Amino acid sequence: MGNIKYNDVIRSISYDQHEILYNIMKMHNNGKPFDCDITYSTGKFYGKFNVETLDGNKAEIEIPQPKFKFDVCPQSDDVVQIEDGKPLPLEDNSISSIVVDLPFVVSPHTAPSILNDNGDKKKNIIFKRFSSYYPWHTMPQSYSRWLKECYRVLKNEGIVVWKSQSTISGSKNIMMPYYSWMEAEKNGFYTLDEFIILAKNRLHSGKIKKQEHARKFHSHFFVFKKSLREKPINYYKWLEKK
Repeated sequence: MGNIKYNDVIRSISYDQHEILYNIMKMHNNGKPFDCDITYSTGKFYGKFNVETLDGNKAEIEIPQPKFKFDVCPQSDDVVQIEDGKPLPLEDNSISSIVVDLPFVVSPHTAPSILNDNGDKKKNIIFKRFSSYYPWHTMPQSYSRWLKECYRVLKNEGIVVWKSQSTISGSKNIMMPYYSWMEAEKNGFYTLDEFIILAKNRLHSGKIKKQEHARKFHSHFFVFKKSLREKPINYYKWLEKK
């Protein structure tokens, strides 16, 4: 086997989430379709896509539909409804791969700005597209519950593809990707890989009058692995020896 050519190298960054998912499928799921998606929504992760890589090359890729499609708010009849805080309708150690893309928006569903937008498509776009948590601490609580549930249903050596983005609430950065990473390892997952999707454009809220934080133009895709062989790294072990 020859050396890997530069254009064949799978990179940790991309402007296209389908390229990232496809590369994860190839490199970490033996090229097989993902078994399950617990945040399926309208299934925009799956299908045939034309992607342009960072070096300008174009390629047609396909990410097949998962066998198990779940969502808290199903958008089609073939998606099974689940409930946050309740077990998935799957047996322990029963599947090999899961895709998760939980909401990252913090906003009350009963806020006057939500209730009184009169159906204006230009208002509350992020909330309407991604749903939300409120208050903010319900978000890490939910993330923790789903990480534990993913660990339960995954077979040994199974993976979870975990998409996450930082957000702002109460003028503070809520660093959910890094919380997800720490919580995953606390629950026994090994961090197999990390990818970052970059955005050329982002939605902007007209409510913000003074910018206090950098607008987030990136999201994380972590690949967490349930493994009896590969354990999480104990970063604190070396500090304890001093």
